[in-house]
Amino acid sequence: MSPDDTTRSTDDLTVTVSGGSMGGLFTGIALDRAGHDVVVFEQSTGELRSRGGGIVAQRSVRRFLADHDVADPSGLTTTTSERRFLTADGDVRTATPDSMAFTSWDAVYRRLRDAFPDGRYHTGRRVDDVAPATGTVTFADGIERAADLVVAAEGGRSSTRAGLYPDVSPAFADYVAWRGVVPESDLPAAVVDTAADRFTFYQGDGLLFLSYFIPGADGGVEPGDRRLNWVWYDTLGERDRGRIFTDASGAERRFGVPPGGLRDPVERRRRDRASTTLPPTFAATVAATDEPFVQAIYDLAVPSMVVDRACLLGDAAFVARPHTAAGTAKAADDAVELAAALDDHDALDAALAAWDRERTDAGSRLVERGKRMGDDRLGLGG
Repeated sequence: MSPDDTTRSTDDLTVTVSGGSMGGLFTGIALDRAGHDVVVFEQSTGELRSRGGGIVAQRSVRRFLADHDVADPSGLTTTTSERRFLTADGDVRTATPDSMAFTSWDAVYRRLRDAFPDGRYHTGRRVDDVAPATGTVTFADGIERAADLVVAAEGGRSSTRAGLYPDVSPAFADYVAWRGVVPESDLPAAVVDTAADRFTFYQGDGLLFLSYFIPGADGGVEPGDRRLNWVWYDTLGERDRGRIFTDASGAERRFGVPPGGLRDPVERRRRDRASTTLPPTFAATVAATDEPFVQAIYDLAVPSMVVDRACLLGDAAFVARPHTAAGTAKAADDAVELAAALDDHDALDAALAAWDRERTDAGSRLVERGKRMGDDRLGLGG
């Protein structure tokens, strides 16, 4: 920062947020409620669509929704009281009491979006460049916008992070996550019975399958109105990555193939593998899924979340493996702690430095924990 910036007050800041998904809305709402002048820019047009289906509704996410008057968390979460592991035949291997809360990406996004003013949320605006020293962003159309603070909440493929840290790149794991959501009404009765009030798992040779109920497409959380969310972590063969991540149009993707995009041979092979390697209830769940999708598993970490007056938040800074069930929670915590740091310090540089120390350390530890959990659960730890 320049000498003038080191004494810049943290009162009534102007803030540009690049990215209007979860992280951007957590940030926009937290800083808006704290009295700052926040504008959010999202590169997509129209309402965003779910990129992941179900998510664990960690306590920090539920607390954010309640504390910022976004929503009553109980109205958009499902709960379980038991964690159950199945055998390959479908019998119960272990069952232990475990209280968990779950929700869906779309349910939380809709509530966050409704809580942020329309006049300060702009779609179809892609940030192409960020000048950290001046807090200036340049959009794809060449228009520039200057602010006291820039927050890049652009997700794991953040262009701002790529500009600030060109040497930081994803480290892909040797397995993928197949995913799907199924309306409860489309499921066989035996699958509904197995999943009822349970977080259910199967751990096989080089694979892990799990399922839980989430709100329905219209947000319903009562039995019959829900969807079953499932995730199948599966190891990759030597040639699998290129085959799996080439979509139905022939385009090769790095990070995943969205719902409806899997090639027929890939989809057939996956269904055949499900029928021979998964417990019957999970194989039936896979068979009932109309549009499964696949995500690459990777780790990503930056050395610092702050460069001058630019901040990287959520997955733009750290991507931890989904076993941690903490990606959404980390974005919420990043936003809450940023607002708190600005409130606790009189000078902007001091506030950002304190936030950077705390949140960079938290992100680094989360990424390392995700690596250990993934390698352990899929038997890849050597």
